[in-house]
Amino acid sequence: MSEYQLTENFEQNHNELDLPVIQTVTFGNGKKYFVSKNGIPYLTAEVNDISDYFDKACIFGKYLCIGSGHAVMFVNLETFASISMEVSMYFGYFFVYQDVLYIASGKGIVAVDSALHTIWKNDRLADDGVIIHEVLESREALRISAQESLPYGEYWKEKLVSLKTGEQVIA
Repeated sequence: MSEYQLTENFEQNHNELDLPVIQTVTFGNGKKYFVSKNGIPYLTAEVNDISDYFDKACIFGKYLCIGSGHAVMFVNLETFASISMEVSMYFGYFFVYQDVLYIASGKGIVAVDSALHTIWKNDRLADDGVIIHEVLESREALRISAQESLPYGEYWKEKLVSLKTGEQVIA
């Protein structure tokens, strides 16, 4: 288990306890995420509250990752340094497999390693939405559904995407 955990709001009772000052990182105003370290309040990160169903946060190694709107924000939980990454169309959600964070967006997937270096990026997988279902280890692929638009309507198409390159694999 990681020493860092996403936590419910701890601001209300933090000041009543004799605890160290909590580090704050601000990307916007409105929606807050809280991280504890070994059970003790540690970090508050605030982003703009756009009330999006897809807004999500996760801990990936030593990073707090927050997906919101058209971006993903990363906070190094050791140094509190922060960076952000734009994603195509909109942020969807996070999927972690081994030491790789897969970031689903409206058009595709970005794979980053534990140092947040981009392994690959494919924004040609969908017209409006990607769902990562699972990893097929025997095929070294992600099984996804991608929403595609056709002249007669939209539909979801199942695809396989290479774990190594991000390119579509013939099923």
